[in-house]
Amino acid sequence: MPLSLGEVVSLAACHRLGLGLVERAQAFKTAQLASPPPLVLVDGLWRKLAVPTGEIPEESSGRKRAVQRTQQRGMLTALGIWPDGPWEMLSWHLAANEAAASWGAFVGTLYTKGVTEQTTQRSVRDGSQGLAKVLYSHLYGVPHQRWLFHKIKKITDHLPYGQGRSEAGEASAPPSRQDKKERKQASLAEASQIYATDVEGEMRARAQVLRDPWEAREPQAVAAFFHDFEQTLCCLTGHVPRAYGSLMRTTNRLERFHKEIRSK
Repeated sequence: MPLSLGEVVSLAACHRLGLGLVERAQAFKTAQLASPPPLVLVDGLWRKLAVPTGEIPEESSGRKRAVQRTQQRGMLTALGIWPDGPWEMLSWHLAANEAAASWGAFVGTLYTKGVTEQTTQRSVRDGSQGLAKVLYSHLYGVPHQRWLFHKIKKITDHLPYGQGRSEAGEASAPPSRQDKKERKQASLAEASQIYATDVEGEMRARAQVLRDPWEAREPQAVAAFFHDFEQTLCCLTGHVPRAYGSLMRTTNRLERFHKEIRSK
């Protein structure tokens, strides 16, 4: 197999290099953390991977080759952030789904590395119910912050886009793609204004201003948004370093890592 430097490496050598990387990655994932991070961001990345089916047919040449099929797999990830600025990927794990059992196995490995309820000040997550149950179990008593974008997006996930009615009661044409896009953007902008302040009382007041006219008009969207709404305010309670503010409100740091994984 030719390499960019002009050398030729055998297939067996490539396998040895690959196995060596696997061993180093496993050692990293199980190594104890000298100083566990106080802020932990947890999320899943979905990718299509070639997964062995268990079939090993024999080719015409007599060589046996394992059959693989492309399947969706979730890469569960955890990012640790320290007060003085550095961040580091703590661990990752491939899973068939994001159910509580999959998250439980993953968060359990973090616990053995030293990420416990005594060392963690905040955990930050999306709306996965399986992950929520696991974090409450493994990191009992630790405030769990909901990422704001995922929470705001819940409003648009439950907006009805069916046919409207004219003043005469006649059915009007269904909204166009552009109409849906504009309505979605307007809804996101309106909900985002709730968090355009650092004052908890002001956030609650803005949330009520949004809720009053929306509740009768879009009850499902409002119910989805205000479900565990209190968890979006964890970044305002207790002693949270100022440097954590933006990190607890967005997925930017972990999403950037996921983007690099996709590009590679």
